[in-house]
Amino acid sequence: MNNSFPRINEEVTAILNKSKEEPAFEGTVLEGKERRYTIINERDVEKYLSMGEQQDLAIVLDRMLGNIEHGREKDGKKQFNSYVVINTDEPWIDEIIEVMKRNGAWD
Repeated sequence: MNNSFPRINEEVTAILNKSKEEPAFEGTVLEGKERRYTIINERDVEKYLSMGEQQDLAIVLDRMLGNIEHGREKDGKKQFNSYVVINTDEPWIDEIIEVMKRNGAWD
């Protein structure tokens, strides 16, 4: 038995074993779906983060997004994608979902 590789702590194990279903989706039209995107409302960043936190976030995001852009380019993809974001609590969300289903973009 090889015991030479480092031990993985319980937190890392929990992350690796985490269900792909997003608990924040419970009780919404997205319940049971896997999270594929992370959206950060820039107004929330300005309102709820200190100036130092905003600067830290900008530095980290700039570095990470640069890496993603470079990786996408290497894969022959466009560096950037643009998205339309719709809150799931909008009264017309079911209509949007139906359009997406008809076009094969829901599942």
